[in-house]
Amino acid sequence: MILKEFYTQKKGVITTLVNEKRNAGEQISIGLFNDLVFKAKAKVTFPLLMFKYNHVDWTTSSENEYKADVDFSVFVVLNTDFENDYLESFDLAKQIDRAILLHPTDLELTKNRKALEKQETTSQLITNSAFKVKECQFTVEDDNWEKNEFFIWEINYKTTLIEKEYKKRYTMVTNGAFSKANLRNEKRKEKVKESLRVLGYDLNDYYEVEENGKKLLVFKKINEKINVNKKEVNLN
Repeated sequence: MILKEFYTQKKGVITTLVNEKRNAGEQISIGLFNDLVFKAKAKVTFPLLMFKYNHVDWTTSSENEYKADVDFSVFVVLNTDFENDYLESFDLAKQIDRAILLHPTDLELTKNRKALEKQETTSQLITNSAFKVKECQFTVEDDNWEKNEFFIWEINYKTTLIEKEYKKRYTMVTNGAFSKANLRNEKRKEKVKESLRVLGYDLNDYYEVEENGKKLLVFKKINEKINVNKKEVNLN
């Protein structure tokens, strides 16, 4: 899901940037927003960074493509026994900005493209632009709640994400284009391939699978799993 991929990608970049000059015992963690960290019994190491989706409004222009205007925030949380004021929150906010607003580099995109081609990953790097909307010190007015016992800096962003949903697509070639017997002989099979290329089909782009007693051609670029002869097959 695109929301998970976006969060995972940004989480990795934020983690790298905020910890690049920190020792092993001083590493800062980031996770999805969870109120439980404000409970007295929670075993949490501060500073703490939390990512929170605020509003995700989906629209669709076709059956297979969905677009979301995404409103999200990253929180910097420091506890009250912090000894050096809370100025560190601004340094962390600057590093978070870098992680959220910068696009992947050409080298990162090239590595990702090669990894996709080699099927070493199924996650494509997200290059959509994100914009900072506002930032403020987060407080709870007129409410003696645990959050008031922490210093919380909120940075709010917006982006637009596009998710494509692919359904199973099967290809049938009729009108006597070829017979099953042609596929059992390598020379005849090559002639079949040549004939199909003229029609715009390349058999190398398809898996030959058998489902419910029927032989089907399934497009390789569809990222999904199907069960073939009681075995799970990754199609990516």
